[in-house]
Amino acid sequence: MHIANIDFENFYKDAFSNTSELKIFFNQIEGLPSENNKALTILHQAARMIWLADRIEEVAKDRPALQILFYLIAAEAVAKIVRGFEEEGGSRKHVQIFFEEICNNSHKAILSKAFDDLKKKYTVREAIDFLYNIRCDVVHEGKYFNLTLPDEFDDYPEITGRDKITLTAYISIKDLRKIVLEGSVLAAKQYI
Repeated sequence: MHIANIDFENFYKDAFSNTSELKIFFNQIEGLPSENNKALTILHQAARMIWLADRIEEVAKDRPALQILFYLIAAEAVAKIVRGFEEEGGSRKHVQIFFEEICNNSHKAILSKAFDDLKKKYTVREAIDFLYNIRCDVVHEGKYFNLTLPDEFDDYPEITGRDKITLTAYISIKDLRKIVLEGSVLAAKQYI
């Protein structure tokens, strides 16, 4: 399959509790004026980045840092569209806006329990910043190979943070994907 052929309605089905809710949502989106349809732009931009992240396992198995990169690109793009930001820069700030302002409380609850070190649990902001630092390690230094996150069958792995701090991860890549997928839908709903 090619990225240009994403079936967007099918792609977002996991963000809805039932098919009827999904159909109503997409009918509303498609009913908006086509010129500058921000809801549709949000859904398309996020889906493309999430779709790419989904394909990483095929070419770089067990390298979640690459998936995190694409999920955070999606989060940043969505927040910039919502905020009408058209300048350069501001990536970290917009990733924070996505998770802190666009995502809902259940998403933030997952992030608030995502990481801890020997001294404390990370706050939502600290978890976001930790994920953003992973993104930076991939983008700026090509470091994508020394991070593991749990999956539904794993124990919780210890990971080393940027400042050589040892953390325990309690968030899976599937959890992060779900947050970005559902957060993108929440952003699009602002325009209906």
